[in-house]
Amino acid sequence: MVSLRYIAPAEDVRDLVSVYYYFEIERAEFSDYERAAIAQVRFVFEGDGAVEYNDGRRCDVSNGAILCGPTTSASQFHVNGPFRMLGAGLLPAGWAAATNKHASDYVDRTVPAAEVFGEIINERFTDAKGARSVEEMVSFSNAAFRRLKQNLTPKNFEFTDMMDEWLASEISPPVQGLVERSELSSRQILRLTNKLYGMPPKFLARKYRALRAARALAESDQDELDQLADAFYDQSHMIREIKHFAGTTPKKLRVEEGEVASLIDKRAMLEGQITPLTSKT
Repeated sequence: MVSLRYIAPAEDVRDLVSVYYYFEIERAEFSDYERAAIAQVRFVFEGDGAVEYNDGRRCDVSNGAILCGPTTSASQFHVNGPFRMLGAGLLPAGWAAATNKHASDYVDRTVPAAEVFGEIINERFTDAKGARSVEEMVSFSNAAFRRLKQNLTPKNFEFTDMMDEWLASEISPPVQGLVERSELSSRQILRLTNKLYGMPPKFLARKYRALRAARALAESDQDELDQLADAFYDQSHMIREIKHFAGTTPKKLRVEEGEVASLIDKRAMLEGQITPLTSKT
């Protein structure tokens, strides 16, 4: 049995958390691919495993609180079950609220969460592990993010809101359009996106374009696919990009999407309760 349940964050922390999810595996061994993603905080209550990144690096996953940094490509994970985990997608404003670290230093890495957030994260892990239900785990997490939100200023949200609006504005938004939206210089924008998103604007646009195309293929959304037709140089380019960021080919997305990927697609059902960049990719 493989189960992935999504829970929307409380309305007042949706600018910090993309979505919560509870992942369970009853098999002794399980492997699959995970699409390129934002940073993830994960509480592993049972089981262990490893993550293999595109550059060949392998990071162990053990019981406790871990951080998976933003990823620049699809990654493969291996699990030794039974396995139980609560996860939270950490939006760039959430990263700013929780840490003074540069997200670019944690790209394509999995580390003990205390390395980034301090020992407080292990206390949160203990709270969640002692919860009576997934809903109670999420309630504890919402409360923790509310406290963290006090660390932010309106300026933090202005920048991340602008970035997210730019990413969602077009299928392939030009970087010049981002500069025109901001009072910051292109160098300042580059520095802030590397710090909060882990990668530069042009790469972010490329990443979300491929993930959007993967979702449209999986859902057989012909209207969306028609819009995407001119977003790639040619079909070969689209195949390469989707393979790189989603871990599979367009053909497989249409006929035999991976087990976890098909479960991930269900988060679209939370549209309106989570950020558009999350529900559409």
